[in-house]
Amino acid sequence: SLWLQIAVVTPCVAAGSVVGSVAEEAMCEMMMQPLMKPLRMVGDMSLAEFNGLLQKAEGRDKLARIFQYSARLLVGSAAYLQPTAGTLLARLEGHARTVMVQLASARRTHRWMKELPVIQNLPQSFKIADPVELVLDVLQKASLICFLITDHIGMLKQWKILSGGKRAGTGTIQLGLKIFTFCNFMGVLYQLKKIRDIGLKEEKRDQLAKSWEAAVKHALLMIQTSHLSLLYQTHDAFVGVCGIITSSIDCYSQIPFKPKAVADKDKDSKDAKPPSK
Repeated sequence: SLWLQIAVVTPCVAAGSVVGSVAEEAMCEMMMQPLMKPLRMVGDMSLAEFNGLLQKAEGRDKLARIFQYSARLLVGSAAYLQPTAGTLLARLEGHARTVMVQLASARRTHRWMKELPVIQNLPQSFKIADPVELVLDVLQKASLICFLITDHIGMLKQWKILSGGKRAGTGTIQLGLKIFTFCNFMGVLYQLKKIRDIGLKEEKRDQLAKSWEAAVKHALLMIQTSHLSLLYQTHDAFVGVCGIITSSIDCYSQIPFKPKAVADKDKDSKDAKPPSK
């Protein structure tokens, strides 16, 4: 079964001792691709494409998220070393914490009205023929809407525009993150269902790669949000690494890459240009 193959291949990848056919090696490489996204983003993107990324609000947001979780990685790493107050490492940890908190707050303001496209698209989910996929998709979108609305309420409480009630602003935001954990859990199940339906057919490798990347992203987001919501805490350093990977996956999808044919044509025209005298 697919589950058995994943269970067998994944340890092989981790150990770096994959033995088998070319197809198995390609499958292992595909499974590692989501974890390599931060390096791919740096290596594949030109300066012009980076500038194009910065022109998009969503691109700037995902780039800021990379820095946010990089700061969390620094905070978590510093915690292992237990720096003495007043030392350079202690000051670095304080600066990293400030960047982490302020970027999180700034990005929260960018979420205003992001639930509207999800609400508008929700009726389309009821047209899905497969009943399992329909339920998973509806639950994922509905919980995403609940998370965004709860996050707005939490921010308004932090601003003292709404009264705290039983939960203060931070508590409301943590409740929203618990809902987002459930949302990503539904996302993992939905993508695993698609992976099972696709199978390991060579002609569907691209579809399989996209579903696998989405499943990995949702799984890592579950680790992040369960930690941030205090539902299940791991460690800031580990959550920072997870956040860098998921942010890079989202950021990579926002890069306005040139089509390969256009890029090759531009390269050929530059090569053919006579040298200036």
